[in-house]
Amino acid sequence: MITAERKPFAEILSLVGDKEKILVAGCDTCVAICLTGGAKEAEVLASELRIHAALNGRPTQVEHTSAIRQCEWEYLDLLADEVAAADVVVSMACGIGIQSMA
Repeated sequence: MITAERKPFAEILSLVGDKEKILVAGCDTCVAICLTGGAKEAEVLASELRIHAALNGRPTQVEHTSAIRQCEWEYLDLLADEVAAADVVVSMACGIGIQSMA
């Protein structure tokens, strides 16, 4: 059984740093069931990052996307262009999905 817990927002901010093009990538399988990393949660985190950037006067472009499973190469290939266009990717997948994307 996989359980997941989202990192605190402050920690995510510290990891993103001052990057201007951020891609939040959700995974629609295990972590979606845990309500921590699916498409909806990726959209929420992207909104949080946009709001934070706007409140702090930072020019930031935040996009969100989702894969059926980040742990499967054929689904990751579909995200290749979005990943290439980003300065940083915030993956909301489980550890296997994150390692596959890396």
